[in-house]
Amino acid sequence: MQVRSFYWYVLNKPLGSSSELTSKLDAHPFHPCGASQESSRGWVPAMSSEELVYEAHGAQLLMLKQEKRLLPASVVNDYLQDKVEQFEAAEGYTPSRKVRQQMKDDLIIELLPKAFTKSMRVPVVIFPKQGWLMVMAGSAKTADDLTAYLRECLGTLPVSLISSEISPSVQMTQWLSAPGELPDDWVLGEEVELKDADDAVVKVRNQDLFSDELAVHMDNGKVVTKLALTWREQVSLLLHEDLSIKRVKLLLDEDAPAEALDSDDGKYAHEFAVSCNWLVPMCQSLIKALGGLDKALAASQGRAFKQSA
Repeated sequence: MQVRSFYWYVLNKPLGSSSELTSKLDAHPFHPCGASQESSRGWVPAMSSEELVYEAHGAQLLMLKQEKRLLPASVVNDYLQDKVEQFEAAEGYTPSRKVRQQMKDDLIIELLPKAFTKSMRVPVVIFPKQGWLMVMAGSAKTADDLTAYLRECLGTLPVSLISSEISPSVQMTQWLSAPGELPDDWVLGEEVELKDADDAVVKVRNQDLFSDELAVHMDNGKVVTKLALTWREQVSLLLHEDLSIKRVKLLLDEDAPAEALDSDDGKYAHEFAVSCNWLVPMCQSLIKALGGLDKALAASQGRAFKQSA
């Protein structure tokens, strides 16, 4: 599992053991789209074993598979136009909105079984000790949809989006204006996005971030909403103001043992191990640099985890 992007949640109470999670996810396995289904989703094993929860390196890995039939609106509309013209030729008048909608619904039912399907897998990593849940997705909608579905499958999902004591936007702006204030583990990258109250945006990429031009933008009230950072010369990333992490790249390759390359499972397990080894310390370092967890969120999590201990 190679990490490219992720949305980060805090567990407000423990989710349970791997066996407890598995027993609930077993009731929601993935099935391919039926002939009349536009989409389908469910849980699959991350590797070739039958277990829906893979546990290793202090983490639990879940895998959601989604499948969608590709039926572009333009295709449906072309067929619909033909149907409308046939109707007008036969009846001598234009069909009503209600009739057109029924035609469209009938066409979708007719065309769906012929449509190609596209599938995707979205990993979910739970770190029980840290009280984190991470959705390895590049969009907020994908992360929101997945957590909503996981909540439906588990019956409950007590999570909150990660929130720091210091606003990420405020802190990133400070780091850009005074790079010397960055913690020792972190250095600036070569990309930044600034925005003002009127949503005017300035984007800089693959350029020196210590320019006078950027200083002028900040003096005029623009704040940083995205900032490229590098952690310990090992991982580069793009930090967003909502604390989502994008464009993750490992800068130091770790050689996999020979046995890890003998199978897809071995390679995936090695990638998962490597990801866990840097994800936890990097995220701990990042949240510390932002003043720690939001105090109310930290207190709520602390009470819940203490009660369950």
